[in-house]
Amino acid sequence: MHHWGFFPPIGFIFFLLLITLFFANIRMWRGRRGCHYRTLNHEPMLILDKRLASGEIDVEEYHKLKEILNKK
Repeated sequence: MHHWGFFPPIGFIFFLLLITLFFANIRMWRGRRGCHYRTLNHEPMLILDKRLASGEIDVEEYHKLKEILNKK
């Protein structure tokens, strides 16, 4: 007698769940990495804005440095 009648569908569903979680994990990892790199690219501009706001640099120097950062 076989009492395994309900296990194969559960096993298949579990397998699909594992595959889905695997690809979701990869997608989240890639998304975080991309977001992190974008944040790093904007960080110099934020620092420059803060320096202008605090009065460390004047408007002319701000525009010069902004052009330099935009060329990179």
